[in-house]
Amino acid sequence: MAKDETTTVLDATGVAAVRFMLERLSDRDVTKVFQTVEGQGAIGDLASDAMQDRNIDL
Repeated sequence: MAKDETTTVLDATGVAAVRFMLERLSDRDVTKVFQTVEGQGAIGDLASDAMQDRNIDL
């Protein structure tokens, strides 16, 4: 689980890699990624974007 004191910083290459992986996951797995990071940080933002793009509801 994500913690309040944890900060994830991604450079452009990291962002591209996470987007690449999220594109290949099932809707259920994208939701799991979002929930695992509790919607926080860069990965939470990218998972949220993927969910919006794919019209995935929690």
